[in-house]
Amino acid sequence: MTSLWFLAAGLLAILAIWVALFMSPRWARKARIHTRLQHPGESEEERSSFWLTRMADRLTESGLAKEDFSEIREAFAATGRSREQAQILYLIFCWMLPAFVILIGFLAFGPLGGMLMAAAGFVLPRRTIRSMGRNAEKRQNHEAVELCHMTRMLMEAGLSLERVLRLIATQARPMLPMLSIRLDRFNRMMESGAERTKALEELGENRRIPVLRSYVVLMKQSSQLGSGVSESLDQIITEAQTTERNRIREETNSIGAKMTVIMMTFMLPALFILIGGPAVISIADALAK
Repeated sequence: MTSLWFLAAGLLAILAIWVALFMSPRWARKARIHTRLQHPGESEEERSSFWLTRMADRLTESGLAKEDFSEIREAFAATGRSREQAQILYLIFCWMLPAFVILIGFLAFGPLGGMLMAAAGFVLPRRTIRSMGRNAEKRQNHEAVELCHMTRMLMEAGLSLERVLRLIATQARPMLPMLSIRLDRFNRMMESGAERTKALEELGENRRIPVLRSYVVLMKQSSQLGSGVSESLDQIITEAQTTERNRIREETNSIGAKMTVIMMTFMLPALFILIGGPAVISIADALAK
């Protein structure tokens, strides 16, 4: 067993040396080229000021984790994380933490326990992050209904769309905690001189938030055609409320089936023991005599 551990350690050391000498420079060149293309105005010091940022950027731009990170990135983007924050969190929770869990699993529970811990370490963080992203999208979809209400009220008062979204992002932040991050990004793009259409596309880029997506499409059409938005906003609000009402009705109808499974699992065995227990004791006493 000891020789097997030494052999595994030697193979891992050879692999680490090969990665450090041959693969890391190649990954670093690819990451620098990609970063220069994505951020042409930033200096090398601004992009690589923190070693963890450099490591996360190399990992997410490598062929090993690029596709996996692209899926996790959508969940982080739904929670309001920037690309750099998503890269660091991805490195920590999806690679460093599983590596530590795997090491503890192999040392404490042996090969079988280590493999089980490895599977759990790689699967659970990713599922947790995706679940957080879905919850954030649902919450932003609910907040988008309130955004429609406030937009209709302020635009009927004669304010422009830019002024409306700037005012909502400033005054309605406690009511729209998740959506205010997207509104801040929209306001920054408008202040930097971007076109309204491009800023609106950035605001509604996530297609899994249907109310916000409909809101963005309406605002783009309104800016191009110059039509009113009050009746259309009322229609978006009505459709969102109808969809939410149907979802709640479906969840309510499914409670009966879930309760049936719970009763069969927990209550029926206890009921059988309570009713049939005395009969079983009586039969056992009769057979003993």
